[in-house]
Amino acid sequence: MARIYRLSKAGLKLLYKIRHHRGHGIHSPFVFDLVTKVIEEKTAYHAYEDISFVLESMHDSHYRLSKYNKLIFRLSNYFESKHILEIGSGYGINSLCLSAPSANITCTCVETSKRKYLPAQNLYEKWDRRIVLYTGKQLPVIEDKQDCILIDLNNFNYFTQTDLNQYIVSMSYEKTMIIVKGIRTNKRNHMLWKSIISIEARTAVLDLFNTGIIFFNPELYRWSYKISF
Repeated sequence: MARIYRLSKAGLKLLYKIRHHRGHGIHSPFVFDLVTKVIEEKTAYHAYEDISFVLESMHDSHYRLSKYNKLIFRLSNYFESKHILEIGSGYGINSLCLSAPSANITCTCVETSKRKYLPAQNLYEKWDRRIVLYTGKQLPVIEDKQDCILIDLNNFNYFTQTDLNQYIVSMSYEKTMIIVKGIRTNKRNHMLWKSIISIEARTAVLDLFNTGIIFFNPELYRWSYKISF
């Protein structure tokens, strides 16, 4: 049964590769620009070198800059996010990518695994940005609404659908962008993803197969796009 599931996921991923490639078939100018200028952007930003330099200083195989990490940087950079919340921050690589665009960014991170957050703390000390790390299972209460919320469903397992949705709504406003990683890793994650995109205030959704991007901008249509990535 597991093998059949993997084959079906592979087939589905192939289908995504031929959907909306290079923005084809997208009628929303906002989404078209996001796909062509951010998601499929190939520019070698100087920030990649800065981040890689710090990662290499860790001398650990976990610390490598991936395609996904670079996308996280481009999204944060494009939308000029200043208040960022990262739930399930893991070894801290995405924290660097989220905060790289500006020294004015405040990145609040949540990671409960001691095996991950201890080296992440060491990494943050090498990075000249304001990163606040929470290591408890309780999600932090933050006064400011967040411009960007990154949720790695593979790294944080302590919320129900209702709790997660209520927390997202409390932290969001009309300009908030939510990035969700691991949306098809397993059935639980996929159920959480389905619950998140059912939030009434959300508008545009971009489904990149195992990563989703959600917007609350009322100027956008409540529509879902499957994007090749």
